[in-house]
Amino acid sequence: MTITNPIEHTRTPTAQPTSGPAIALAGALAATLAVGAALQPSIAREALVPMAVSLLFLFAAAVALIAWLRPVPQCYFTYWDAAGALTFIGICAAATVEPEQMVQLVAGTDHPR
Repeated sequence: MTITNPIEHTRTPTAQPTSGPAIALAGALAATLAVGAALQPSIAREALVPMAVSLLFLFAAAVALIAWLRPVPQCYFTYWDAAGALTFIGICAAATVEPEQMVQLVAGTDHPR
């Protein structure tokens, strides 16, 4: 006799779908947009996208920590999914940064060569 799915016995099903992961995803995206809009006049234009990408990765790590601390619910969209979506959006946004922009940002223009 084989056990086909022993993990199902350890999970605790939830009675209702949770909206926490969707709120976390929307909140992280809104916070990144708000910080980018607030800092846009004060930081260099080349630094805006890397700053937004860093914020997305930071929020993805925070949501992944929440997912790690909470049990896995029986719903369609979990905190793991929200963390993965934030990471995917961050990677796609990081792909738009030109290498020359990053060199200028890291090296700076006022340093002697």
